[in-house]
Amino acid sequence: MAAQKKPNILLIVADDMGYSDLGVFGSEIQTPNLDALAQDGGVQLTNFHSAPTCSPTRSMLMSGTYNHVAGLGAMAEWMADNQRGQPGYEGYLNDRVAPLPALMKDAGYATFMAGKWHLGMKADQLPNARGFEQSFAMLPGAGNHYSDKGLFPFLPKTPYTENDKPATLPENFYSTTFYTDKAINYIDSVTTKGDKPFFGYVAYTAPHWPLQVDKKYSDKYKGKYDIGYEGIQQQRIERMRQLGLLDDNSTVAADNQCYAKWAQLSADERKQQGRLMEIYAGMVQALDENIGRLIQHLKDTGQFDNTLIVFISDNGADARPEEGLGGEKGFLDENYNNQFENLGKGDSFVSYGGAWARVSNTPFSLHKGMTTEGAIRVPAIMHLPAGLGATGIKDEFMSVMDLLPTFMDIAGAPLPGKTYKNKNVVEVKGESVLPYLLDNNTHLHQDDVYGFSVHRRQGLQFNDWKIVRIPPPFSDGQWQLYNLAKDMGETRNLAKSQPAVLTDMVAKWDAFAKETGIVVSQQDARVPSECR
Repeated sequence: MAAQKKPNILLIVADDMGYSDLGVFGSEIQTPNLDALAQDGGVQLTNFHSAPTCSPTRSMLMSGTYNHVAGLGAMAEWMADNQRGQPGYEGYLNDRVAPLPALMKDAGYATFMAGKWHLGMKADQLPNARGFEQSFAMLPGAGNHYSDKGLFPFLPKTPYTENDKPATLPENFYSTTFYTDKAINYIDSVTTKGDKPFFGYVAYTAPHWPLQVDKKYSDKYKGKYDIGYEGIQQQRIERMRQLGLLDDNSTVAADNQCYAKWAQLSADERKQQGRLMEIYAGMVQALDENIGRLIQHLKDTGQFDNTLIVFISDNGADARPEEGLGGEKGFLDENYNNQFENLGKGDSFVSYGGAWARVSNTPFSLHKGMTTEGAIRVPAIMHLPAGLGATGIKDEFMSVMDLLPTFMDIAGAPLPGKTYKNKNVVEVKGESVLPYLLDNNTHLHQDDVYGFSVHRRQGLQFNDWKIVRIPPPFSDGQWQLYNLAKDMGETRNLAKSQPAVLTDMVAKWDAFAKETGIVVSQQDARVPSECR
């Protein structure tokens, strides 16, 4: 009998999904496939961290190091003037890192991706140029889920590529379904040859705005959200307690004054807000259904037991105002129909706003674009190949930087070190999580500093302590101090009562920022997180 080949690796990324949006994390949304992936022989990671926004997270995934080292210190769309041209702020995955797909290819893996790239739009920055042998990619950060119709006046048509060549979408395109079909085709193209394991990256664009999904999904939730923000959040909190994700001492983030309470809305506003959340829930369910197709295909082809499957969201849920941002509104009014009966269709453009985003990110504070836990602590599931035996809930701190070294570990391949293909590169900062998952006596990241910075939002975590700095209108721009072991909801700012700890944490931040080359924005970018 031939020796079993190395495990396949399948990395699945959702776009702007909140911490509590899966059933296994407390949601009322129907997500049976991801729930089963976590509960039937899988590991549910409850303390897994991303960057505050999407392209920074993706740069960390693809490099194993910090976004402000790998080229996305700020999102390219919102780069501040004082950041432009600085190392780590190129606006694409730079050449200072050894890219994950290239490393996997070097380790003997067939590599493919389907979905959102958001790591550069020039020829030498595209997926195949960075190590993917097969790819179908949406290049920018967002797109219509039914077509290549643009969302922005500066990009009236969304660009797609297949194997780095311009691609045209089929007439029946729906992003979630299409990326799944592509991934299945790529898997088959590898497995029919039978000589290599695969590394696959499926980067869905759901449930990122615009909220669009077939009514057969959204109508399943008709009336479900009529009880409002507070009612749904309380239901999720109760389920999280039942699932063991919260205990009686767990704190839940306080209401933010930027967003109205349900009782303050008019009847028409409640109707609109309820429908927006129905569409969002339908997108999440459609995503789960398609991930189920992908998993079932692995089972049908005998690949499931020899595949490491990782599911994460790229950041917390987004608080983008429903009506659009600034100068985009005129473009949207001219090109999209947001009449109530048209919501969710391919020619509508809506988001669900900060109040629902806060519910999605329960029990954590705020949302995408911030450095609070609501932006950077995300749902994560890892299903190891058969025989490795890691199951249950794991609450040790992890980050997206840990995935590259984990994949290299399970592939039996070394990390690149300080040079890669005759170029100097930065060393990987993450750690393989396999020793921790396979041995409860092993710990990760003890006494490690983990910093995060995007635009004018910064933060740093060291063991249980965390500092964050957020400008108005969400805070006053001063450092806040929290003990996450006692206050996961970041409800008690200890900056005044623990001045020595604050001083030490700020000193750690200063050293971290200097060491890693952080350039703090001198202007507030138009980030997707403004008060409603």
